[in-house]
Amino acid sequence: MDALLDPRFENLVASMPQSVFVEVFHLLSPTYFVVPYREIHQPIHPGAAKLKRYESLDSIFYEFANNLAAVVRIRRSAGHVLGLAEYTHLLDCARSIGDALSADFIWHRMTEDEVVPDVTCYNYYMEAKVWDKTYTGRERYHTRMTPYAYRHRRFLTPNVGWQGYRTAERSVRKEVLQIFNKMTEQGYHGDETTFINVMLASSRVGHMQGIKNVLKVAWNVDVDALSTHADQSSVSPATHYDRSSPLYPSSRLLFAIAHAFGTNNDISAALRAIEFISTSYEIPVPDTVWLELLERSFVLSRHRFGPDAKRDAKGKVPYEFVKGIFETMTSSTFNVRPTVDMHRILAKTAWDQARLSEFHRHMRAAYELLRETRKKRRTARTTIEAYLGGVSSRSSSRRRSRIDPTALQSRAFAEAVHTYDVLRLRAFQQTITIERLARLLILHKRWTGRDNPVWERCLLPQVLEEWQDFLPQSFEYRTKGGQVMLLGKTRWGQRRLTVHNRVPVRRPTAVNGVELDEEAMQMDDDFVWARYLRSNPDLNLNFAPLKRLFSGVMQRTTRQHLPVYPVVPQSEKLDDKAGELSDLSENEHAGTQGNAQEQQEGETRGAVAGNFDMVLS
Repeated sequence: MDALLDPRFENLVASMPQSVFVEVFHLLSPTYFVVPYREIHQPIHPGAAKLKRYESLDSIFYEFANNLAAVVRIRRSAGHVLGLAEYTHLLDCARSIGDALSADFIWHRMTEDEVVPDVTCYNYYMEAKVWDKTYTGRERYHTRMTPYAYRHRRFLTPNVGWQGYRTAERSVRKEVLQIFNKMTEQGYHGDETTFINVMLASSRVGHMQGIKNVLKVAWNVDVDALSTHADQSSVSPATHYDRSSPLYPSSRLLFAIAHAFGTNNDISAALRAIEFISTSYEIPVPDTVWLELLERSFVLSRHRFGPDAKRDAKGKVPYEFVKGIFETMTSSTFNVRPTVDMHRILAKTAWDQARLSEFHRHMRAAYELLRETRKKRRTARTTIEAYLGGVSSRSSSRRRSRIDPTALQSRAFAEAVHTYDVLRLRAFQQTITIERLARLLILHKRWTGRDNPVWERCLLPQVLEEWQDFLPQSFEYRTKGGQVMLLGKTRWGQRRLTVHNRVPVRRPTAVNGVELDEEAMQMDDDFVWARYLRSNPDLNLNFAPLKRLFSGVMQRTTRQHLPVYPVVPQSEKLDDKAGELSDLSENEHAGTQGNAQEQQEGETRGAVAGNFDMVLS
């Protein structure tokens, strides 16, 4: 990517033979540039990334799309016409970022250039429609289909958070079926991905019969029959396909079923269909499918409120159902290793039930996974330090490092930075999860019941001692004897909640059995890199890997100076409640982000599509 965008190599890019350019262009894969960040950002609220000064997912998508557009611009300026391979890759990139508008522009230019699309092109185009704007902003919280959601998606000018795929007259299902019909008119037969897209398009508008019809026609999976017959052997068998057949199902179909039925409030049907297909075609259920099932069942277990509460409660499952899925996936049969996100879901379920020991068990398990990630991050950082002449946290800040410029321009260094950057972002995601859980832990007022003082007198002080690194120094809580106000240098809403520059760790108390190790004395990575920058002021941060490595470091290590109030104002109390709702209503509540940021993100996505239109025209 860096080489293709370098002005010095424009002539090389413009003069490459077509076959060579196609091979190079395909190396700019969304699997490398987009997918890792998309998965890590999924459980992070956009406001959290902005607050902590990490690059937003929207900006990552925007940069990737703009870079592709710049490469295409150079190529077309030399008189070259894009072929099927290049257009296929552009559609792949558009669907990976969930940008239907860009896909429309690419498809239009493809038609003008008289390039005949194949099945892969049609599949990418349909997928861009189905996942339009579902990865970024508040849209990611609004994939569940309810009467409320259907109304908001049918508006001519949708509100913030509902600006992706549409319903009613401009239904995404109608769009996808039109593309599918055009594909069949061209003589193409659909494959597994094709039918998955048609099925998901039906799920986006709540057309349950459409979902079931696709499964019945393509694989002879009768969802209704599975629900009425406890024994699967009494149901007609699934269609037999050779493993080489394009319709032989894979884990992609299992995920699509979990997502389609889960977002349409029928998690039981999802479980039955997944079990039937997994058994019939001998497909192991991957961790991503289990996580989707767990998350969808968690959403369906939430308490509903508001004027649409009764209708929105459709498909509601008990808390024990959520725990049952977790116990099944972690059993010896499936042996799924829980993630931090899974523990977050189970901890929130325990929070609703006021089960302190259960909540703390999942929170501590999530913290141990954070420690593993930080260990991997330290190993990746050590690799980069070797290229930068040593960046020991104990070294003098005045010592300049001896850097080999040739080594920094190697592919190995760029790969090391990429590996480290992904681990750094994952550590941030997991750290902010522990901060959210710590906040929930102290917000609960009835862990031990209404009148039992053991929580506020004994357990809460231990909690504050154990998780102090994940809590601000200033907050308040109520007791039966009155209000307790803790005043310090940090508050909720600041980038860093600690006043020290070391990694936040779980602290020992008289009862938790924790022993501090060397990790508690290690300097946080951002402070290590900030000191390195100060000791090497001549470092060329325009060089792409170094720019990526040091991006946001100085902002994240600069403490915000917010006023410390002797009494927490009413606005802070409202923010606490909003944060609580945001944490407890995953994929349902947008948190506290303002419309201004969402509007800006919408304009950014529009600019991406405009770039493709301008470049390809």
